[in-house]
Amino acid sequence: MSLADKVVYELRTRHLFLSSMHYEHFMMLIDRVKDEPFFCRELCKCAFLAAWDQNHAIIFDQTMTELCNRKATSLQPMLEKGEALLPKLPHSEKALFQMSCDFIKYPGQTPDESVLLTLTNAWVSIADNALEASRVIDEIPDDEN
Repeated sequence: MSLADKVVYELRTRHLFLSSMHYEHFMMLIDRVKDEPFFCRELCKCAFLAAWDQNHAIIFDQTMTELCNRKATSLQPMLEKGEALLPKLPHSEKALFQMSCDFIKYPGQTPDESVLLTLTNAWVSIADNALEASRVIDEIPDDEN
């Protein structure tokens, strides 16, 4: 089973998607990039966070198009773009973009839950599920060859 398939299976089994639309956006984003050289666990974490609504899914998809057009082999261009956007974002959205940047900067780690204390109520469940998704994705065993 591929990493993409394992991630989808684990996230669905643990009921981490906030809605059927969240799941559909996530599947669309993952299907688009699962065979790219920059595909990795950290990208899955960012896709999960971006997939919760259509606007963020579109931003993520546009970023994936840029990475593909550049023939990127890492997520460094995505990280640079995210960090450049941070100062221009409203508070809660900024916290979620920072979480995505942290997913990329610190592979195999989940950001501290203190981010939840900085968010308005509407954003807490999104961030909380993204933190749990991060832990779940990191626990998926690598294929043994």
